[in-house]
Amino acid sequence: MITYEYSEFFPEDDNELNTDKLMSVLSDMIMKYNISLEEALRMLIDRGLPVNLFLKEGGMESLVENFRNQIQEMMEDILKKYKIYPVSENISKEMKIFTESIVKKWKKNPDIKNKLPKIMETENQDELRRLRWDLNKEKEISKVLSDLLADFEDKSKIENADKKYNFTGNEVPTRKETLKLIKTLEELKNLEQALSEAMANGDLYNIDLEKLARYLGPESYQEFLEKRESIFEKLKELLEKNGNIVQNESDGGIELSPKSIRKLGSTVLAEIFSKLRADSGSGSHATKEYGDSENITSVTRPLEFGDNVSNIDFSSSIINSLLRGNGTKPSLRDIEVYETRGTAKSSTVILLDMSGSMARSFRFYNAKKVTLALDSLIRREYKDDKLTIIGFGTMAKIFSIPQIPTLEPYSVTIYDPHIRLRFDFSKMTKDQIETRVPLYFTNLQKGLSMARQVLSSKQIKNKQIILITDGAPTAHFKGNYLHVNYPPTPADFDTALDEVKFCAEDGVIINTFLLTSEWDFNYFGEKSFIQQFAKISKGRIFYPHPNELNQMILYDFVSNKKKKFAY
Repeated sequence: MITYEYSEFFPEDDNELNTDKLMSVLSDMIMKYNISLEEALRMLIDRGLPVNLFLKEGGMESLVENFRNQIQEMMEDILKKYKIYPVSENISKEMKIFTESIVKKWKKNPDIKNKLPKIMETENQDELRRLRWDLNKEKEISKVLSDLLADFEDKSKIENADKKYNFTGNEVPTRKETLKLIKTLEELKNLEQALSEAMANGDLYNIDLEKLARYLGPESYQEFLEKRESIFEKLKELLEKNGNIVQNESDGGIELSPKSIRKLGSTVLAEIFSKLRADSGSGSHATKEYGDSENITSVTRPLEFGDNVSNIDFSSSIINSLLRGNGTKPSLRDIEVYETRGTAKSSTVILLDMSGSMARSFRFYNAKKVTLALDSLIRREYKDDKLTIIGFGTMAKIFSIPQIPTLEPYSVTIYDPHIRLRFDFSKMTKDQIETRVPLYFTNLQKGLSMARQVLSSKQIKNKQIILITDGAPTAHFKGNYLHVNYPPTPADFDTALDEVKFCAEDGVIINTFLLTSEWDFNYFGEKSFIQQFAKISKGRIFYPHPNELNQMILYDFVSNKKKKFAY
């Protein structure tokens, strides 16, 4: 069994840009979050994907270093020009005069007279806030106390900045100018730090471009954007050169290459085909039935008419001849041949539920992983086999493998608790059907019908449907009429069971992976939809957690080892 384990990308894990690791993470993001490849790539760069490889080549390294030097020079010019500690001292003097005027004006107020001078002497801002709260009904007093608090905050901000930065100049700015200078220094420091981090880890998207343009000018801003986009293009070129991505001819965007899609086949599902009937053609799945093929076993038997002479066991044949006294030249009755094990071709349909509820708990994400894994296995190990993917909601449609990574369930558009809709397809155009019919319901009848048509070839004996779903049928066709229901009606269940019977009559086995416990939801009477479905389909019903879906499909569909199933 071959498995690949996906994990979140951490730049510190590897200083080298590993394209295989990158594509694993990108592919996982595409399937999990239903975003485009370009969006996923930009998101990873935004998170700190190391693009350091391209910093020197794209000229970004020297540009960023130049930006940092400019910022440092701007900060040094400010620090060499000004000194700000006198501003703090001036604020203290102003606050003292202001406090005296407040006490004088409201000397009849005991709180102001007795508490405020002590608060200002100890510079206790918490006590000042408490006093303001106690006197909040006195609007004029509350206002002047708020002004005092603002003075405290400005004084603290200036004193902290004076400790943090080394002001060595002689010019004393006003309070307003000082606060503006402090804000400028903070913004310049943050911008310089972001540029430093960009150089260290290649994160070119964690930079405040608005401040870059404000302090370094629009030309620097534009040059940075152009070089950053150039790096993004270089990264795309690398992935394209390695065969990881391809250009979409229709819209010019980028998408996963067939090579990358095959790599998404993370789990080998060989045991699905472990016990298939041998058919008359050549195929790739070994069975326990004996027949003519290239799969030679260690078991031997006497030669029979029609046997392939290339399978003769010369050692056993000579020994038989010697035992019979015929010397080293065996006669026909002495000759033994190796048994060959029959092989079987298989045709499989993965029937993917695309109803709205499949978006929950990463159900559809795990279903897509299973689909790609099975496709990868068949392409690599069972090249004679055929795999078809059908997605079904209210309708059903065949999808190609390249469409799977970006496929997503249909969105819910109706939120009524009771839905009974009927559409006459004989009176509707294709455009009307596409615009008027809600697609997110579960039409199991239609999905099984299309799968049965795909598997209708009589040349292949081994035909199966892998059904991945999470809910009860809520739609069905009756003649030209499409019925859409919620809660489901007995007709939704009955028509689905009729289609299961047709599949059984055609020799199609249905193995169902049920991601919910509500398949019998509102099935009236004593009938059990689950029991009838399993009995008719000749397959099994599994109840995996969505995250265990990959492991579940590894197991043999025929043998009953380590499985939960219902009849």
